[in-house]
Parts: sequence; C-alpha cells; structure tokens
Amino acid sequence: MGWKTTWRWLLLGFTAAFLFTCTLAGQSQSAIKVEDPYASDNEQDFVGLVLTFFALPHGESTLVRFPGGQTMLIDTGSEEDWSVLAERLAERKLTRLDYLVVTNDQPEHTGGYASLAKTIPVDTVILPKLIEQTIFKALPIEASQKRMTAVAGQEIRLEDGVTMQVLLPEEPLFLSPQNNSLVFRLQHGRLRYLFASGINEEAEERLLERHPELLAAEVLKVGGQGSNQGSSQPFLTKVDPQVAIIQTGKSRESMKESRTEVLERLGESWAETYMTDRDGTITILSNGKDYRILKQKK
Repeated sequence: MGWKTTWRWLLLGFTAAFLFTCTLAGQSQSAIKVEDPYASDNEQDFVGLVLTFFALPHGESTLVRFPGGQTMLIDTGSEEDWSVLAERLAERKLTRLDYLVVTNDQPEHTGGYASLAKTIPVDTVILPKLIEQTIFKALPIEASQKRMTAVAGQEIRLEDGVTMQVLLPEEPLFLSPQNNSLVFRLQHGRLRYLFASGINEEAEERLLERHPELLAAEVLKVGGQGSNQGSSQPFLTKVDPQVAIIQTGKSRESMKESRTEVLERLGESWAETYMTDRDGTITILSNGKDYRILKQKK
C-alpha cells in the first residue's frame, strides 16, 4: 500500500504545481501591456494615447489619457450630464486629472464644472486667454487653482510625443460666443486630432484664412454638435478627416433638419462618421502611427 500513498502525494503535488503555474501565467497575461491598437479590445491594457468621446444626454466631454499615464478632460458636459459623466469617469478609475481644458463658457461645455471640481482634484486648468474673464464669471474657479492660458499660435507640450497646437480664439473676437471657443489640434506621433468645440462657419473661415496649414487632421471632433451652422465644405476639404465624431445626446431623427447637410458634406469628404447618440461612447486607441475605433453602447 506504500506505493499507492506515495503516488497520491506525487499526484497531489503535481496538481498543486500545475494550478500555481496557471495562476502565475494568468496574472502575467493580465499584466501584459499592448502597443498595437489592433491587438487589444481593452483600453486599460493599451499603452498608447486613448481618447474617449463620451455619450452624454446634453453636452460634450472628452477624456484623453496620454501614453505616460497623465490625463486630460476636455469640457465637462452640461449640469444635467454630471451624473452620467461621473459614472463614466468612475468606470475608468479616474481619481485625479492632470489637465482640464475649458473651451468656452457655454452650459453644454462647462455646466458640470462645479460638480467635477468638488469630486476630482485637477492639477491644471487650461483656458483660452482672450475669453478667460468671461469664463471666470461663468464658473466657480478658485483663485488658488493652478491655471494655464492658451493663445492662438502657441504650441503646448503636454507629454513626450504629445503636443497641443492652439488655433483659436484670436482678435478680433466674434459676437457669437461659440465662435470664440478654444480650438486646438492634438498631435501624437504622425496622428492629428482637431477639436472644433462649438464653432460655426464664421470661425471656420478665419481658420482657413489664418491657419490653413494647421487644419489637416486624421480625426475631427465636429463643431457645434453637428449643427448645419458649421462644418462647411471648404473647412472639411482642408481638414480632410478620415474620421469625424459628432458628440450629441439628440437623436438623428430629432435633429434631422439641422444635421442633414453636415452629414451629407461629411459623406462627400469620405469621412467615417460616428455619432454618440447612435454609436454610444467612442474610444480611439492610438500608437502615433495607427489607430483603432471602439464603440461602447453607453
């Protein structure tokens, strides 16, 4: 009977060793970081640039995670959007922000600021210098809050390999507050992402006149939630986007008249168009050379 007992102990030891090895392998596998955007469906495992265009009921907000781990939130949505935005940020385990970009003083872009400021520490707030005082009147920005002002023509280095080229606002300011929004282009390696905030055709004409060489971008965040007042054909021709993203909580049917022309122009420009009301939250994984689009139905 001795050999049976010995065999049982050997089998038990082998099984334990096998399970331990599998556990270590599983832990190692889960810790693997992916540099190829097409090799992972999980933004948490990706080590490049991650841009998340949130689907919110009313306003706009975009989270950017840099390759080095720093984070930047562009606008905060409307006041009514805060509960949804807070949930989305919590899902991504966001406990602090390195940068918060405020593009204008309009409610659909800044309404969630007060709630955000009470919930998540922000290291630096980036504001357009020409409308800084207007934003101060609209938002409860503490005097002690670290700030950086952005001026047209300025290039801000956010992290190694990631820069922010400021394009608007410029003097003279427009009568329409949306046209005085902060417009900028993020560049990561060879890839460019143009954020048009809430501008319409009038501001687009100025961009075409003053900064035509800085408009080309692989990805365009469409201005004014896809309103027909913007995204003119000359502007789209110069940007020549491969991907266009419209952030809006209103369905295509409810805004059919106000969006039809823009969607047609984007189609003529051969841009692959995503709409957050239809496609949900849009995430882009970028390694500076290639990118991948992920859709999340929330």
